[in-house]
This record gives sequence, structure tokens and C-alpha cells, in this order.
Amino acid sequence: MTLLPKLLLLIALLFQSAIICAEDNAIAISNLTNPARSTGIQIGDVLQRSMTFETATPQNMISKALPAKGTRNDEVELIAASIVRLKEGSKNQYKLELNYQVFTNATRSKVMALPAQTIKISSTEQLVLPAWRFWFSPLVETGIVNAKANVQPQVKAPTIDLNQHALGLKVFSVMLILSIIGLIYVNADTQWLPFCKGNFARAHKQIKRISRSKVTDINRLKKALFSLHSSFNKTYGSNLFANDVGDFVSEHPKFMPLQQQILEFFTLSNQSLFSRHRQDDREMLLKLLSISKSLRDCERGV
Repeated sequence: MTLLPKLLLLIALLFQSAIICAEDNAIAISNLTNPARSTGIQIGDVLQRSMTFETATPQNMISKALPAKGTRNDEVELIAASIVRLKEGSKNQYKLELNYQVFTNATRSKVMALPAQTIKISSTEQLVLPAWRFWFSPLVETGIVNAKANVQPQVKAPTIDLNQHALGLKVFSVMLILSIIGLIYVNADTQWLPFCKGNFARAHKQIKRISRSKVTDINRLKKALFSLHSSFNKTYGSNLFANDVGDFVSEHPKFMPLQQQILEFFTLSNQSLFSRHRQDDREMLLKLLSISKSLRDCERGV
């Protein structure tokens, strides 16, 4: 009869000794941070707790001792565990972060907890983490059947008035079309276009191309003069000379305002073709370009 009480006393002493030994091996946690709120937690919410401690154990050994990802405890799953070294020295300072996600199908509010854990990081050291309790709030108070009956339609996104944008698009489209037509009308020399098959329009186009050419050509001034002479001849119906300018403007009254420029052209042509004095080709081409442009615009009625 005396053996049984002694045996029970021995077991109690061993149990007490193990508890004291475990407390001696526990690492002091300098900073323990739990989630900011403990109420209104719902399914899928992620809860993070972090702690700072010091130990001489290498980081790789601590990483191996961390609980495995996916560990579940009381409908709370560990989804991430990471260890970061903050300071290096005789005793390294580490920060441990544990992320949990709540999974439960409870339909009423209830108290849950992040589990208490003991992480043995070495043969002589271990981290003892206390449990942290929180209130779980379900998305619905009753069964899903009743929830479906009371579901409200989602509010549609507010519509944007596109009238002002549509008007602006139309205005800019019209402006673009008119600009393109204007550029073609002024610069094109294609004969199938309306108002672009005039003799002076082709002459002006050719003179402009000659004046802008960077290729050296000693006959470029003669080409420009002959081009404009050819336009006068085609418009007049025969060879036009300076003495015939009066008859030309009589037959084509729209060129009456340009009679002085036409006479100036014939004067420039005579000086360039029959004078012994060398003329400045660039200056002459600029004058011919101006005269041909005036004739083209008058021909088009601009």
C-alpha cells in the first residue's frame, strides 16, 4: 500500500521538473504583436502575429523548426511562416512572422483563437507562443437558403454621358477631313482631281520641285521658265509672247489682276535666256515660284 503513493509522488515530481525545465528553455520574446482587431473577423481573413527574440541559433536551423505551411488547428490554417534576422552579433536578433487564415462554416458568432505553439529551435531553446482569442463573425446569421431569398441586386455603375464627347469627335472629324481636302487642293497636281488639272497648277508643281531639289543642275532655271511658258501657250492656244499679253488677259479676264506679274515673267525670261549677264538662279527661281503660285491660285479661283 505504501508503494503506490510513493510512485504517484515520483510521477508528480517528474512532471513538475519537466515543466520547470521547459520554462528554463523558453526564449524571452522582446516584442509580440498580435492582429490589430479581435472582433468582426470573417471567413478568409488573414491574421498576422509577429514576435522579436534573440538567440545564438543560426537562421537556417530556425527556418527548419518553423511549423509547416498548411497546418490547421481549430479551423485556423497557417498559410505563411517567415524568419528575418534584424541584428547580427553574439546573439542574433530575429523577427518571426506567422500568417493565419480563418476557415469555418459557423453561422453564428463564436470565440476562436490563434493556437498556442511551442517551437523547438534547438535542443536547449524553444519559443513558447500563447494563444490569441478573437470573435468570428459569420457572413450570414442563418442558413444559406434564407440568405438567397433576401439577396438584393447589385447597384449598377453610373453611366457616363457621351453626348459631349460624340459632338467633339464629330467636330474634329469634320476639321480633319476639311484639312486633308485643303492640303490636297492646294498642293496636288493630279489631273483627275477637280480643279487640279490646270496648266498653271502643273507648272507651279514642277517649279516648286525644281527649286527644292538638292541635285546640281545648270539647266534648272531654263526648265522652270519653259514649264511656265508651256502653260501660257496651252492656255492661250498658241505661242504667247510679251506683245500678246493684252490679248491673253482679254480672252481670260480672270488673269487681269495679274497682268503686271505676267509682264514681269516675260521680262525675267528675256533676261535669263538672251542676256549675257549671269543671273542668280536661286533668286530667279523664287520669283518664278511666286508668279506661278499666283497664276495657279487665279486659275483655281482662290
